Amino acid sequence: MLRTRRMPPVDRLPLPPAEPVRSPAAGGKGEEATRVEGLRGGPALEARVHLPAGANRAVVLCHPHPLYGGSMHSPVPLAIAKYLSEMGGGKIAWARFNFRGVGASEGVYDNGRGEIDDACAVLEYVRHAEPGAAVSICGHSFGSAVALSVAARDSRIDRALLIAPSARLFDLPRPGNGLPVRTTIFIGDRDELCDVGDARNLANELGAELRVFEGFDHHFLKSRRALAEAALPVIAPEVAPQ
Repeated sequence: MLRTRRMPPVDRLPLPPAEPVRSPAAGGKGEEATRVEGLRGGPALEARVHLPAGANRAVVLCHPHPLYGGSMHSPVPLAIAKYLSEMGGGKIAWARFNFRGVGASEGVYDNGRGEIDDACAVLEYVRHAEPGAAVSICGHSFGSAVALSVAARDSRIDRALLIAPSARLFDLPRPGNGLPVRTTIFIGDRDELCDVGDARNLANELGAELRVFEGFDHHFLKSRRALAEAALPVIAPEVAPQ
């Protein structure tokens, strides 16, 4: 049987399209549309949130690269939000949102700097609504770089999930003593943008757990349901099946 030789991961992204194609808008069960004010007068953000009274866990979901079609409706954050809705039982709050310049969010793309402020603004919004909830942050691709940057600076986050973090493409923080939060990395063994070896090196630097998904690419096309099921005990252990 012929074996297809896997190409090495790319070291740079191609030029972004002039008009990126985005996933169609999709609402999840129990979600409400809202707007989140930016930090320090930053751009207001479009978001969809589920904030049940007295939630014991809140999850903030960060989407893939804005210039390449990423949005809060991208398949990975949407699949995780839907699974949280299915399994949360009124105990889990979550928020997915559009970075600045995406959808109805104000502002323009800021090379990852302003996007970190965007995620922090959503975190503060969720914390105000759910003051008793422990907080997880989760990001896919570019969103994982944002999530990692936020987790590195915010000790109130206790769990972080980085899905397909492309260490060669994004400026990821490298704290010398690891992160102060429990961190997990998911990577597909066919990821065309992040090599498993790179992900393993990053996990070692961060003191993170690493899970490699056989047969999965960067976008987890094989089964996003399986991805969401694997994510649940990492970001919302309170409702994960035992």
